[in-house]
Amino acid sequence: MIVELRLVKSLDVEEVLVKGDSKLVIDQIRGVCGVKREVLKKYHAKAVSIAQGFRRVVFEHIPREENEEADRLSRLVTTYFSDLPRGVYVKICDSPAYEEGYILSIFEADVDDWKTPIVRFLTEGILPLDKYEAKKI
Repeated sequence: MIVELRLVKSLDVEEVLVKGDSKLVIDQIRGVCGVKREVLKKYHAKAVSIAQGFRRVVFEHIPREENEEADRLSRLVTTYFSDLPRGVYVKICDSPAYEEGYILSIFEADVDDWKTPIVRFLTEGILPLDKYEAKKI
């Protein structure tokens, strides 16, 4: 949850709906019940701290059997990472998410495919020199 909250915060989102299938975690973050384990208190404090940076944040419990959206996202991520082209490296950090230095990065090294001209146009405003290719974008 911490990584996701940081990601959403970095996108300058002001209102967020967080859905989770762990009733205990959702109740803890809402303040309905306390966090007993010492190691989990750091995660809880970090999540609460990030959540307080939003104008509005709602934490909603979704029973696992009704959490099809999360299952689809999970399958999408699994499929995406299993299908990465050569030259794309995923760095998975093993430090705890409650520490400030926690970073999850994806680095791409000189991999051009059909998406490259689209991304270049969206990020840099540059169209391909080929008129036919430029028209497709």
